[in-house]
Amino acid sequence: MSNGNRHRMEIIPVVHVIEKNRCNRNVHRWRESITEDPLYSGLWSNTLYLLLLAFLVLAHKGSLGFPYFKERIPNGGQVPSPCNPMEIWKGVGHKSSDGGDDRNPFGLDFLRHGKTWTRALCEMDSDGDGMTNGEELGDPACTWTPGNTPAKTTGLSHPGVCEPLNSELCREKNTWLDCSATGNGNCPAFEEPGMQNVTLKFPRTDVPSHVTNYYCQIFDLPDGDFHLVGTRPIIDNQELTHHILLFGCDEREVPATSNAFKCGMLAHPKCINIIGTWTVGSSGDCLHANTGFRIGRRGFRRAAMQIHWNNRRRQDGHSDSSGMVLYFTDRRRKYDAAMFAVGQEFIEIPPRQPEVDFHSSCSRDCTGAMFPTPIYITRAVNHMHYMGIKQRITLHRNGTKIRDITFDNPYRYDSPAFYKYDPPIEVRPGDEIRTTCTYSSIDKQRTVYFGDGTTDEMCFGFMTYYPRQNIPMPYCTTWKTVEKCKRYLPQFGGVVNDCPWKTFLSSKNPDTRRIVGNVLSLCSNINGSRDRQCSDRCTETVEESREHVGFFHFLDFLEGEWRFYPDVHMVKMSDQPHSINLEKIFGMLSNKMMQGVASWK
Repeated sequence: MSNGNRHRMEIIPVVHVIEKNRCNRNVHRWRESITEDPLYSGLWSNTLYLLLLAFLVLAHKGSLGFPYFKERIPNGGQVPSPCNPMEIWKGVGHKSSDGGDDRNPFGLDFLRHGKTWTRALCEMDSDGDGMTNGEELGDPACTWTPGNTPAKTTGLSHPGVCEPLNSELCREKNTWLDCSATGNGNCPAFEEPGMQNVTLKFPRTDVPSHVTNYYCQIFDLPDGDFHLVGTRPIIDNQELTHHILLFGCDEREVPATSNAFKCGMLAHPKCINIIGTWTVGSSGDCLHANTGFRIGRRGFRRAAMQIHWNNRRRQDGHSDSSGMVLYFTDRRRKYDAAMFAVGQEFIEIPPRQPEVDFHSSCSRDCTGAMFPTPIYITRAVNHMHYMGIKQRITLHRNGTKIRDITFDNPYRYDSPAFYKYDPPIEVRPGDEIRTTCTYSSIDKQRTVYFGDGTTDEMCFGFMTYYPRQNIPMPYCTTWKTVEKCKRYLPQFGGVVNDCPWKTFLSSKNPDTRRIVGNVLSLCSNINGSRDRQCSDRCTETVEESREHVGFFHFLDFLEGEWRFYPDVHMVKMSDQPHSINLEKIFGMLSNKMMQGVASWK
């Protein structure tokens, strides 16, 4: 929706979408984010929620990725890692030892045999090393059945990895294998003299029988002046634990807790800086050798740990005490590290299209305001969902492309590529960072929008950098062409594209009082007495409100802020599939300015 166009609109009561065919559409309702100040933190905390969710790099587990698949093959929970025989390769059918990645040769064969241990699968040599799958898994005669003890429980080997690894034959077959990505061998810092560690774990906590559960606990961090240089996961309930995030907190306003508590994507609005992560297929974090997240007396003194349990079977009786080991040192690195995000928050992919592109720019204005001195990117990762087929993030200076930061072609949601840079990539004030996300909807029958579900889509990039900058919001994202940094950084004075949008949040603004009052009086159903249908008078009033140029711009980018209010009405552009929820916006305005809808009348 460009600023110069006008479109016919309809008011669509969500609770009555069936009553009129012209009002019928799928409606996405977004979660109310934790907020204290609707004007500042509330407007962007839902985006923060979605960005954090995106950062998790959700892993879709396939064959032998869910722990219960181990019961379908002999010794399924005892297969040693070819990279380190002292470790167990938990996702036997996957290229990652923890599962959640692409399938290895055995995983592909297991899938083709219906995820069942059959004689034919047993007699195959999936990895091509000269031993049958049965011989490698302790069932040489192919007689094992689920629930029974295999003929052999020792001397096992991996049926999906050709061994010995250093043979010429196996080097050719194992080109996908990366032993540096397993165990702690990928983080030499853990072995440094003087390295300390602390374990943060949930106490034994019951897992609810809901599919999706977010629980949080706030911990004190070590007292001193340290750099956090890496993390290692402790996964207690392999079946249900989906991801773990660790956030640095402003300890002045966030008390520690002795138990885990139900939460959303944020444990507390003052805990927003990601300093530790784990997802399926990951062995933890290892920061660049010159950087660390500052913790202790001169950094984060408390941290919020959030665990997502995916109880897909809705079972009772589960519990968990997962957590992380934090590695820190008083031999501080040269630089404090931090993270920031780029990307596009408006996505609307029409069905049956071979390729659809969405673009975003972290402009020279924004990098100049966010990073007054050069920063250096040490790690980056792309994030889309299953429709994503390509993603590229590029660095530009004075209108000229300098280099790629990331380029996934093809992009694979289940197998994220982490780009590490040594030497790091320099980003100067006034540089531009462009993001392009490409999707294929060739097999879709409906329009797909931006959202937190895996059937929705996203377009983000996450980058770790140094030195850390003192910015209130580490996101250089856009909604269409409206840049988030210009909406909230004080350098821009609350003006976006010549629109002083913050003035419309003032109860003293006569245009806002008139527009909101008119729309709510005709389009709302708060007291049950107003028109619950697609009223022509309501439609006309909304159209008139958009004739106000400043308010039009204000609504155009506030479409991207998702706030949940009762009795939602959707405003639909008749020639565009996207919807704008004006009642959410007006509800926010009335709550902020007049403390109640009645005061608008």
